[in-house]
Amino acid sequence: MNKDWISIIPKITAHPKDNHRVKCPNCGEYGIEYIYVGDEKTKIGYLQIWCRKCLKGIYVSRVIAPANANFATFDDDLKEIVPNYDFIND
Repeated sequence: MNKDWISIIPKITAHPKDNHRVKCPNCGEYGIEYIYVGDEKTKIGYLQIWCRKCLKGIYVSRVIAPANANFATFDDDLKEIVPNYDFIND
């Protein structure tokens, strides 16, 4: 299942503001959300991707956020941004 989630990353990075057009690998519904979290200067950090419908998702470490992507710094309060979703880890 992780490979299915990994396969949607290029769709998100190619058109970061059109993530609503990406289907969830878990439930098949549209509703993918994401946030890059990292250092404000280097944009290096991690990526969280989740589905608003089924609340499943993944966490990818050591990424560089592309320009115009949804981005938060390490200092931001992610509880206000990211829901409590279940990580897919198989």
